[in-house]
Amino acid sequence: MKKRLIIKDLQRLWRSRRGALHFTESLALKAVSVLLALILWITILSLKAEEKKLRVPLQPLLPARMKIINNIPGFIEFTLSGPRVWLKQVEKRIQPIQPDLRKTRDTTIGFSISEDLLGELPVGVRVVSFYPSQILIHLDEIGERYILVKPKLRGTPSSGYEVREIKTFPSKVAVSGPLSVLDALEAVGTEELNVDDLKGKKEATLTVEVDEQKGLKLTRESTVRVKVNIRKVDVSERAEERK
Repeated sequence: MKKRLIIKDLQRLWRSRRGALHFTESLALKAVSVLLALILWITILSLKAEEKKLRVPLQPLLPARMKIINNIPGFIEFTLSGPRVWLKQVEKRIQPIQPDLRKTRDTTIGFSISEDLLGELPVGVRVVSFYPSQILIHLDEIGERYILVKPKLRGTPSSGYEVREIKTFPSKVAVSGPLSVLDALEAVGTEELNVDDLKGKKEATLTVEVDEQKGLKLTRESTVRVKVNIRKVDVSERAEERK
């Protein structure tokens, strides 16, 4: 009798273990199925076609002592279409567009933009559009000129007084930039010197100012010494000047 009971207990224990093992295996299979479904879903999403805009730097290679004197875009905007994962790869390895103008002797150059400038693209990635499609580049030689300095004054001297003399030391400063700009430049200014309600003389060291947007730079002195002589208006001199 006891042997029969022991056998039955062993049989129940075996069944319960088999059930637990079956449950564990079933749970593992479900987990693997969910993981595979997730991987498949992510793969499908990454391969799904979408559009992406890339701003590619434009950096022309210029001849020595030459400068671009017109406004050109700093970037070319490309719109690409393709799987997301491959678009990201293209974005990582994209290089600036550098048209080589170092051997040209022309000062006006037309440059066409095309999808070939991006190099070889992965299969499935294509260029939808790009802007601008044409770039016009104007070049000019860089040179140096000594340009007259005209200090800027702010304010009005005291009543009955006037500015009679302005002296600048040095009177000219060296400025570099495109020759076409330098040849048309008559003078450069300074920061403002306040002469409001002033009587007598005033001296100051002022910073010379040039238009950097036009490619101008100071190559030597960046400041000048300015002397302003303000004196009382001479009525007799005014009368002589009017004659």
